[in-house]
Amino acid sequence: MSEIVVPNCLSPETIDKLSSQRKEPLWLLEKRNQALEIFDDLNLPESKYTKVKGFKPEILNPSLPGNPDKVLFDVEKLSIFIVQANSSSRYKISPKYRDKIILMSLQEALANGYSDLVKEKIFTRFRYDQNKFTALHLALLNSGVFIYVRDNVEIDEPIYIVNEVQSENAGIFSHNLIIVGENSHVTIVEENHCCLGDEYAVVTNVSEIFGGEGSNVNFISINNLGYGIYNYIERIFIPAKDAKINFIGNWLGGKLTISKHSAFLETSGSELRDVQIAFANGVQHFDLTSYVQHLSPYTKSNVVMRGVAKDKAKMVFYGLVDIEKNAHDSDSFLSEHAMLLNPGAKANAIPSLQIKNANVKAGHGATVGQIDEEQIFYLMTRGLSESEARKTIVEGFLLPAFDEIRIDFVRERIQEMIHQKWNM
Repeated sequence: MSEIVVPNCLSPETIDKLSSQRKEPLWLLEKRNQALEIFDDLNLPESKYTKVKGFKPEILNPSLPGNPDKVLFDVEKLSIFIVQANSSSRYKISPKYRDKIILMSLQEALANGYSDLVKEKIFTRFRYDQNKFTALHLALLNSGVFIYVRDNVEIDEPIYIVNEVQSENAGIFSHNLIIVGENSHVTIVEENHCCLGDEYAVVTNVSEIFGGEGSNVNFISINNLGYGIYNYIERIFIPAKDAKINFIGNWLGGKLTISKHSAFLETSGSELRDVQIAFANGVQHFDLTSYVQHLSPYTKSNVVMRGVAKDKAKMVFYGLVDIEKNAHDSDSFLSEHAMLLNPGAKANAIPSLQIKNANVKAGHGATVGQIDEEQIFYLMTRGLSESEARKTIVEGFLLPAFDEIRIDFVRERIQEMIHQKWNM
């Protein structure tokens, strides 16, 4: 793909070139232009606790190619993967799985016989008119993954999505469409990282995940972007009747991360488990939201958000469970807990329940507090150094979230990355 060089990427000319080079259908080009038209009228996703400073969308290049053959993660040992480096991609499916799943870039799906299915499912719940990031995401959409798992399939190896930012001033706008068939079981692991230091770039990533009736979807996300990156994430979960979606994610990298998870439990027996683990240091800022809407009876959700902040880092957890009047016999619990390692760090935990039916089970818990100096003293009397004592307490604090991670290699990888960040 040739590079587009324009003074300001927010122009109809840029969008026309992007769409033309990607050979997109007219309906998608029209949506791009609609998003561009409203961009100037929208606000940044700011709040009392989150301010977006230093965001410069006009200097981004949305068509910088990358090298998917040279990323920081060793994918060659994997059976099923897709690598996205900047706006370039490549993928591999082991022959034993080729009759069970479809895996390709979103661009290829639109061009190779899946355009009608993409049109039917994509943007079902995603609203590009929410804020400047969502409008920018659609207007400059330049990457994304299409995964379609057929009915009655059990994949015993994970499908890997590896996203790597490889260039300064890159604008990566990735949209994933994941459709899992009835009674199918699959694990998807997403790695988001980069080979930059503090260089500026912007990454938006939206995933729409549909779990068919009776399916079980494990979605695992490891986020370790560079310290100059603005990161906007949306994940939209739509499980069908008796389907379960289990999300496990960590937040380690990025300068500013704004994330929004939305789950719509529209049919009886659908379930969501959303586990998020955050570790912020330096001047990082994490703004994390988990929203679950119970619309039908006998639905279930469990949200666990735990984070640690040190130095001058900030984090805010928003949790909202909305149980509608027809969702009797629903079961929900929301947990938000943050630990501050020094006086300069800040955190806010803001849980909320909206319950419109009395015949449900719902609860929440939230805490924000400093590390306990008496516990540090006690551990030091048992032979640990102060640093070792602090590390042990943090590990104990995060343990309830780690216990929710039931895949050993994921738990070990996230723990290893947190250990590495501890010494930064």
